[in-house]
Amino acid sequence: MPFPSSGPRRRLRAAAVLAAALAAVLASPGAAHAQPSTWSSAFNNLTAQTRTDWMGQVPAATSLGAMSLPGTHDTLAIHGGSLLPASYETQENQGDSAATLTTQLSAGIRAIDIRVRVSSGAFVIHHTNIYQNANFDDVLTKAQSFLTAHPTETIAMDLHSECDANSSEGGSGSSSIGHCADDPATITQADRIAIFKTYLAKYPGLFYAPTVTGTTTAAMPTLGQARGHIVLTDFTGPFGGIYTGYGLTQMTTGNWSQYVENDYSQCNLATKWSEIQTNLVNANNDTSGALYTSYLSANCSPFGANPGDMAGGYSGGTGENQRLLDYLNAGNAPRTGIVKMDFPGYAVVTAVINRNPGVTFTGVIRSGIAGKCLDAYNNGNTNGTVVDLYTCNGSAAQIWTPEPDGTLRINGLCLDVAGAATATGTKVQLWTCNGGANQRWTAVESGALIGAQSGLCLDDPNSTTTDLTQLQIWTCNNTAAQVWPLP
Repeated sequence: MPFPSSGPRRRLRAAAVLAAALAAVLASPGAAHAQPSTWSSAFNNLTAQTRTDWMGQVPAATSLGAMSLPGTHDTLAIHGGSLLPASYETQENQGDSAATLTTQLSAGIRAIDIRVRVSSGAFVIHHTNIYQNANFDDVLTKAQSFLTAHPTETIAMDLHSECDANSSEGGSGSSSIGHCADDPATITQADRIAIFKTYLAKYPGLFYAPTVTGTTTAAMPTLGQARGHIVLTDFTGPFGGIYTGYGLTQMTTGNWSQYVENDYSQCNLATKWSEIQTNLVNANNDTSGALYTSYLSANCSPFGANPGDMAGGYSGGTGENQRLLDYLNAGNAPRTGIVKMDFPGYAVVTAVINRNPGVTFTGVIRSGIAGKCLDAYNNGNTNGTVVDLYTCNGSAAQIWTPEPDGTLRINGLCLDVAGAATATGTKVQLWTCNGGANQRWTAVESGALIGAQSGLCLDDPNSTTTDLTQLQIWTCNNTAAQVWPLP
């Protein structure tokens, strides 16, 4: 079965996965066979923060090409095969019938990757041969409801035909493992386009009109033009063929692949990250207004790393989600373009969002201890003010601003480790911001805040629930006493 050599327009079928996995076993040390050990802490927290209206902070005149959009790869792949489920699942399962999409949108995701199979004249959602308990109506209904409730937002959609059989599009009708065929198997490009048009008629005005004309592609819109709509970035066939007349001109014509990183069979964590980082640098250096896309995803199972391994790390290696979060927390990449991720957590989503003009998230930092928040004692604004645990009340004493330099600020001061000490049990306080490593904190996917100087975590001593307990730094231990999701 032939496969194009590059680009995001096609996805792995089982035969290609097998070949890629065999190569990865030889090329990548210690390829994993199971979910990473950080699974529970790294991925089950997309819902820790909501980001429903973040685009409302971005000026309407901002070009979509100038924005940073957190996205999901294979957006609704929440169900796996009976033999190798981890090979097929790419996202946190937040419910069937596209309920998972609603959760992603509420968390701030704005770029989605929808894979469809034709069945009885309609689109249903698939990942290879696995039905994902959702159909295209579910996707559009959920998207429409979200955009109606949040009219300042837009959604960028990549629509891909997942299944094949028709030889006119390169298919062979193969029955190989993981292969899926449309129903009927004689479905053609014209058939798929005709079906898509029925959805356009059913949901008038939902799509940004210039991207769905069927005759011409669209120039890059401004956010003001796209608000309240789905922007169709591209519509592609099962082997990567671009369906002309749909999508954005820059992302469907000419040398579109120069704007995309999607080495989906590269499962060496360091090599894959190097490719992603190169694309992020290119996005920042570009002056043409192009919208870049970086895929953090890869899959080399059944013999190598699966999507969860790549996202969360394996064999002691750091996963791509954490690598991106560290990169952004260090002040890199003022603009990311679209970043499509498997199993993203709230921290990396917010880090991408904060790259957009006009966006700064401030707010309450809730502890992993129910009902308790990070608090500046008596809303103090002098050096040495105690930073304590206190019942969440939304007062000014609990409204923090995470800055790109890694500091956490309130009342013009920074969260500071007293005396720049590195010993466990050292208390934290407020102090004049001075650029010291004892004032820089790294947010990790588990919700922990790690001090740059000490390598220790912000900690609630003995997991107490007592108000006014002064906080400290302590050896990171993945307990609720060290969970501090950033606003």
